[in-house]
Amino acid sequence: MQELRDKQRSQRKREEHISTDGKWRSFPKVPHLLQYTISGVYVGKVKIGGKSIRRSLRTMVWSTARLRLNNFLKEQREIRFRVDAPPFGQALEIYEKELEASHNIKYGSKGYRRRCILKLQRTTHRPCFGGWLLDS
Repeated sequence: MQELRDKQRSQRKREEHISTDGKWRSFPKVPHLLQYTISGVYVGKVKIGGKSIRRSLRTMVWSTARLRLNNFLKEQREIRFRVDAPPFGQALEIYEKELEASHNIKYGSKGYRRRCILKLQRTTHRPCFGGWLLDS
């Protein structure tokens, strides 16, 4: 009788951590780990910079999923700090090269974009920006 009650209790506990659509199982003791219940594949989920990133851990084994989850979290945290935007001058050169190479843009649109670039270059040297240059 006791075994039956324990079994019912454990089933209720497992059901509590299944998503409303029944496709995802979460594990409260292991944050960022989900399991897709249909296929049994484990998935890592993390939210960085307001974006939710979900990636398959390519395993159906619990112990392997926990190990791969740590690697996934390390990678995502490294990527967060890795983004280095080029200075404005370099970004402008890249944009101009891509604009010249693009055959999808009409000639008039290219002319408009070139005029926008010229306007940006003229206004960055004016005192209304406090003498700031976009390169610095």
